[in-house]
Amino acid sequence: LSDNRCYLENGASSEIFFVSEDNAVGSIIGQVRVHGDPRSGGTIALHLKETDSPIAISPGTKNLTLRRKLDKEGEEGPSSVFIHLICERLHTLDPGFVIPVNIRVTDANDNSPVFINAPYVLNISEVTVVGTRVLQGVHAVDNDQQGPFSSVKYSVLSGPHSDFFEFENELEGTLVLRKPLDYETLKSFDVNIRAQDHGEPPRKTDTVLTVHVVDADDQNPRFLDDRYMSTIPESPKRGTVLTIKPRDIKAFDQDLGINAPVFYTFNGLGTDYTYFKINRNSGKVSLSRDLGESDLQHPATLVIRATQQDNPDRYALATLTVSRNSGNGIRFSHSPFYIKVSESTPVGATVATFTNNKPNQHLRYFVSDQNILKTFAINTKGELSLRKKLDYEDKSEYFFKVFATDGITNDSSVVNVSVQDVNEWEPRFRYPHYEFFVSGQPNELIGRIEAADGDKNDKLALTLTGVNASMFFITPTGELRLREAGGHEGVANLAVVATDSGNPPRRASVPVTVHFPESGDTAGIVSSRGNSGAPLLLAGLGAILLLLAFVIALLIAYICKAKRSRQELPSLPSEKSQAAPSMAERMNSSMFGDRIKSPTASAMGGIPSDFSKSRIPSPKVHPAPQPPIWPSSSTRVKKLSWGDDKTDSDSTDNINNIDTTPKLIDNTNLTVYF
Repeated sequence: LSDNRCYLENGASSEIFFVSEDNAVGSIIGQVRVHGDPRSGGTIALHLKETDSPIAISPGTKNLTLRRKLDKEGEEGPSSVFIHLICERLHTLDPGFVIPVNIRVTDANDNSPVFINAPYVLNISEVTVVGTRVLQGVHAVDNDQQGPFSSVKYSVLSGPHSDFFEFENELEGTLVLRKPLDYETLKSFDVNIRAQDHGEPPRKTDTVLTVHVVDADDQNPRFLDDRYMSTIPESPKRGTVLTIKPRDIKAFDQDLGINAPVFYTFNGLGTDYTYFKINRNSGKVSLSRDLGESDLQHPATLVIRATQQDNPDRYALATLTVSRNSGNGIRFSHSPFYIKVSESTPVGATVATFTNNKPNQHLRYFVSDQNILKTFAINTKGELSLRKKLDYEDKSEYFFKVFATDGITNDSSVVNVSVQDVNEWEPRFRYPHYEFFVSGQPNELIGRIEAADGDKNDKLALTLTGVNASMFFITPTGELRLREAGGHEGVANLAVVATDSGNPPRRASVPVTVHFPESGDTAGIVSSRGNSGAPLLLAGLGAILLLLAFVIALLIAYICKAKRSRQELPSLPSEKSQAAPSMAERMNSSMFGDRIKSPTASAMGGIPSDFSKSRIPSPKVHPAPQPPIWPSSSTRVKKLSWGDDKTDSDSTDNINNIDTTPKLIDNTNLTVYF
């Protein structure tokens, strides 16, 4: 047999191993597949030719172990190792075999990205347009080999000012402005940014971007006060500098970083401006000439303009009111006066007082609109009282101007009187009773219940109550509908309640009657699901039969008595002539307009057909026909005979002798109701 010791098992001439760079020192990186037993007393002996190699072979084994760290990048160790393994056949004189071993180092995600030139500083103008690329120098390098471990993506970390910037592309370090900047609000701030590779788990590095906002000329100058006042001293002479209140006139540039100087001018022309002049640099106002007694009788309002010296398009305006010292003139304490009055305030009540600087004096008051005095009155103390009842629905606000004078000075002020609404009206329905005839289909539109409220801003809410209310529902617009089908019969009674939105709320209700087809119980709902009302139905029918028997007895007695009196019975007046007034009569209503005058309302679709009427008893009561009219005397009397439509041959002989004056006998005033 041939000796195969020291030959590789796969017949190869060399061994190759792949080792990750993150393997720990001392770990086994592989086993040499060689024939023979290297253990003590075995057949072969293994050792390395290189004594300083980072790889060693464990004595008595075929295992290769790591002596020093490997690094794919070659920074902390070799990126590849080539060694010679010597295999000797024991107990022979054969020379040893040299087995080449190639160890290749594979990359691991052992390096974090590193920012170049970090941290970063950005100076940016406050007028930079949103969407502009503001920084393209953000860059990080990962020392891992080309691949996912060295590919870097960028992001802005969440923070107080992270919403100002974002990266245009996460794989490229270009920052874009997302939100407008304002130097006056935020002058400097920091943003944290991150670089992260695509390893699992990823390695990351953070750095800081410091942003300095550069001021731009985007703000107009501003005065310390919008209005200034001054009083001309006695004996006004040319060059006299006015004392300004509440402080000296001064304006400044709101662009604090630029802080451009401003100059002052008058922004107007006219006679009043000729009395004064203004210092261009300081804003001091002085008299341009001596003032006489007839000059400046009324206060003068001057418009002052402050303009930036480097940009005339940037300016601000303020007013200066200059008046002459005329003593202690009358002045209202408010301008304007805001007054709130409830519409329930009684006539004659005082609703406000026009206070001024002369509270104990009787002054004369005037108003700009004389029609106001039809509703309000003002006495010499400035007390405003009611002359006429207020109505919010008629008029909710009053505007006018009030003038006061003491005979020497005068003042004026605007008055705004707001009328406060009060819940005065209860809801009202169009009809006092609603009656509908329906087919009983589910979700059927039975009819519309109309209600209104006399208060202007009140809203109405409609609800249903009553024993049969659960069968129906009503919409906010007043549509009454059947909730579900169920073989309903008879008559359903319920009530609709309207509640307004006032405070406190008011409510009103109206009865509603709904007739279903094939009614078997006029007293309520009879459903096919039960017959618990049968005893009541029988009792009702018995009572009706007794009443009919009593009426028939009265009629028989009446007919017999009429035969005995032997008087001619005139024909009964036509019931049609005594018919009830037409339902088409009109009525007027200020709340609902012209509608048909009727005590009840029919369902949408009109009055039921004759067939339905024959099956549904009418809820209305009709008056009985007028009693017959009996003549006082007659020479010939026709016998009372039912169905006899002939006249005696001589019945017309003395027709002229009949007394045609209609008279009623005493016992004929009987009225019968069915």
